Amino acid sequence: MALALASCTTTQAEFAKKPSAVSKAALCKTALETTDPAFQFQLVSEVTRRGMNMLQCQQMVIQQQQAAAALIAIAVVGTAVAVCANNNCGGGSYYQPRRYPGNCYSPNDTAADGTRCGNRSAMSRPGGW
Repeated sequence: MALALASCTTTQAEFAKKPSAVSKAALCKTALETTDPAFQFQLVSEVTRRGMNMLQCQQMVIQQQQAAAALIAIAVVGTAVAVCANNNCGGGSYYQPRRYPGNCYSPNDTAADGTRCGNRSAMSRPGGW
């Protein structure tokens, strides 16, 4: 996403080649970010030629940054949901049982050696819950 925002600028060479081919978004973002006063003057002149002013440019860049931030937030939430779905992150009253050596939690479990746990299970012992 950061790469997409960074690519929304223009270079002096691209601008010099054909100023009208540069998008408004790239024009505005570059005009606001450049530290070269001569290049900035050329960019602002092109912005004005297109019937815009720098305040409108600034608002356009802010809107794009907000939209990008919203997309990032959606991607982060989507990733979290996917990770949770794959790792059983459920909430509410879901209880994840504790692991016991040999998998002997209930009498019906199978121990590590392949035998049924029976009375060796944690549930079969006093206070085994």
